[in-house]
Amino acid sequence: MRKAETDKRVRKTQAALRNALLELMVQRGYEALSVQNILDRAAVGRATFYLHYRNKEDLLRRSLDELRRHLIEEWKLASGGQTKSRALGFSLAFFRHVDSHRQLYRAVVGRESGVIVDRQMRRLLLDLVAEGIAYSDHRRSRVRSEMTAHYVVGALMSIVTWWLDYNVKLSPEDIDQAFRQMTLPALQATHPV
Repeated sequence: MRKAETDKRVRKTQAALRNALLELMVQRGYEALSVQNILDRAAVGRATFYLHYRNKEDLLRRSLDELRRHLIEEWKLASGGQTKSRALGFSLAFFRHVDSHRQLYRAVVGRESGVIVDRQMRRLLLDLVAEGIAYSDHRRSRVRSEMTAHYVVGALMSIVTWWLDYNVKLSPEDIDQAFRQMTLPALQATHPV
């Protein structure tokens, strides 16, 4: 079998597993899922699953890696190829993603049943925030930068939870604009350009 055919099959299998995970998270919550539930939904064998992933948390983490790549691509497009030229440049793409996957985010963000998902999502966002603020002032201490990143991610996740829980009829663009208006001054105060 040619490598291109094998790669296509691998991508198809991984996509089936990711989609099964996401669908089941909406229906049952992450913690209630087993690898067997995912296998049954994706129609994939156990050996195939373990060929690609260590466990369901590895599948979750690597699924979020796909989201991270997407957000960085969008950030680069919006900033002419430079993620460091626009602080929080990923935020609009993130709000658009949330809007297009409302059921999933409602099922996991800010819920007890989504603790692991919430932790992984916060790690992803912390990396993105840190990438956007690290350039602005190298003299600042690492502790100050980490505190700032956690502050921004906390605000971001709180807004997403509010937006979804109260079913607020604002577009991702409106949410992003408000988030940036509230957050960028705080970011500027702690990490002046």
